[in-house]
Amino acid sequence: MERQPIYVVSGGSGETAYRMVQAALTQFSRGEASSVVRRFQNVREQNDLDKVLEMAGEKRAVIIHTTVSREMRDYMALRCAELRITQVDLFGNLLDTLALYLRERPEEQPGNFHMIGDKYFKRIEAIEFALKFDDGIDMSGLPDADIVLVGISRTSKTPLSMYLAMEGFKVMNVPLVPGIPLPPEVEGIPQGRIVGLTIQPERLQEIRTNRLKRLGGTGTADHYSDLGRILDELTYADVVFKQHRRWPVLDVTGRSIEETAGLVLDRVFGKERAV
Repeated sequence: MERQPIYVVSGGSGETAYRMVQAALTQFSRGEASSVVRRFQNVREQNDLDKVLEMAGEKRAVIIHTTVSREMRDYMALRCAELRITQVDLFGNLLDTLALYLRERPEEQPGNFHMIGDKYFKRIEAIEFALKFDDGIDMSGLPDADIVLVGISRTSKTPLSMYLAMEGFKVMNVPLVPGIPLPPEVEGIPQGRIVGLTIQPERLQEIRTNRLKRLGGTGTADHYSDLGRILDELTYADVVFKQHRRWPVLDVTGRSIEETAGLVLDRVFGKERAV
């Protein structure tokens, strides 16, 4: 049986309402597969709304909207009742409740909510990106990355990626391992997006030794924390960095993730960055 279509109506882009509907549909076994969701953007005049409602009436569609104008919300409710169209107001009750609580009239400006929602969804997308492309697991994300971090193991690549993702930047990191060439895909993206990370050998040995102890290893007996191996890795990284002189190289020794993140953004975006 074909289900009723769902019309998402908004005075702005409708992106937030559309995502909320899609998220809700995942809770139904056949929701996403069998439901047709159509978005109507920038519906701010009664004439425009009438056209949408006429189509909704013919298709027996369900209306879900984020109309911020009280006049348009009231008109929507009236016309939907006349046409016997089911409508869900995602925004009206919330606006009315907050108006009473804040003792202030809402601005009723379409698009304000979308800007906040955009920032939230951009952050979620960036976090998912960082997790998917962590530690060179999949190099296919390189063309879409805002920032690429390159360095040997335990130079803060992953925590730095996640911190920057929380700021909305798509970050992937690529490990450097002696004897394993740098992935060729790295050469195919704008080199200004790439930042090299290094660290002082004694500090790296301390970090790796502590990590092994937490994991139940023997610490100094393991090659992972051997100072000779660490020096070999750092030497290899230095060679790679010198071959790519456009990459800024940051020493993370003694720096917090927040401080290093700020330096990364300065190197990649300079004065143009806006966090």
